[in-house]
Amino acid sequence: MGNIWPIYRKLLALMPKHGKMNGGTAPFLPRAEKILRKHRCLGATFCTFDERGVTGFGAFGEARKGVPAGEKTVYRIASVSKLITAMGAMRLQEKGVLSLDEDVNIYFPIPIRHPKAPDTPITLRMLMSHTAGIHDGVDYNAGIADHVPLSELLKGDSFCAHLPGETWEYSNFGAGIAGAVMEAAAGVDFETLMQREVFCPLGVQATFLPQKVQGTLADATRILPPQKAPNFCAEKRRARPLPEEKVDGEHHYNLAHGNLCIGAGELAKLGMALMCPGFLTEESLQEMRKIIRPFGQRAHNLSQGVGTFILQDESICARPLYGHQGMAYGACHGLFFDVKRRRGLVLLTSGVSEARRGVLSDVNKDMIRLYLAKDE
Repeated sequence: MGNIWPIYRKLLALMPKHGKMNGGTAPFLPRAEKILRKHRCLGATFCTFDERGVTGFGAFGEARKGVPAGEKTVYRIASVSKLITAMGAMRLQEKGVLSLDEDVNIYFPIPIRHPKAPDTPITLRMLMSHTAGIHDGVDYNAGIADHVPLSELLKGDSFCAHLPGETWEYSNFGAGIAGAVMEAAAGVDFETLMQREVFCPLGVQATFLPQKVQGTLADATRILPPQKAPNFCAEKRRARPLPEEKVDGEHHYNLAHGNLCIGAGELAKLGMALMCPGFLTEESLQEMRKIIRPFGQRAHNLSQGVGTFILQDESICARPLYGHQGMAYGACHGLFFDVKRRRGLVLLTSGVSEARRGVLSDVNKDMIRLYLAKDE
């Protein structure tokens, strides 16, 4: 895919610039608007925060056709969900409900074993750091929409050639399995678990079930090639039947990896809890930020912690940043924070340029430079 992006950027430059700021309080709104227009953003909500709270926000363009993006717009935040799922896992570990380093089959009834290493335990730490030897195979990508049972997917092409613990390979499937393991250990369904352990204690309005979203849920639309209809249609997702509130290891592998729906200000509250000890202990936060594996050739500037991206790139910011990026259906999202300077940034979009060098998107880089790279 790397060779495609120079051509993509040239085609992007030929597209008209649309959208404008709908309002906000961030001091850099004109520069943010310029960045979002440069990347042909359809709609976005972003906010800045420090250890005390939200320090500014901006809303740009449309959440979906004819509906302006606003401060309270809710977005499906794709893989940023993995970072929030990791918060839940750390919370459960602190309470003694589970351990990140135990064999997941202590908690989970469906055997999770690499076929080439049947005696090697797979742990939550492996699943949440993409080192479990599980990847998103053809069977997973074809079967997730049809809710194919987990046990069936594990019989297919879901395991890597390398063994568990040997190297890093990004896997939505592995991260989704982590959520199913968490609910089995806790004895409640994943949505209830995350409400009980993370969202309610922090006073955050969020859900892994789009059907439960109150207010405006944004679409997600790919801008290049242009799409007539959204790739993620909020109303169609909200019209699906709600799943039963029960532990379901066979089917709940499709929530934790990318299904969290939340607004920018609410996500900033979670960012604050990840930036400073209080909700989680300093020991747990350090555990999440510890480098487990670098991304390697895929991205020289990123490493993986427990559900966490560690960004080390002086061309973007002089200090290490922590957080996660999400990209799906044409939308790009990001939550990144500077532990030393105690400030962070949330960007949620309904469609924007997907161009990137390595893993981190161009639009996230530009927005990070705008705010988090500042030294004053």
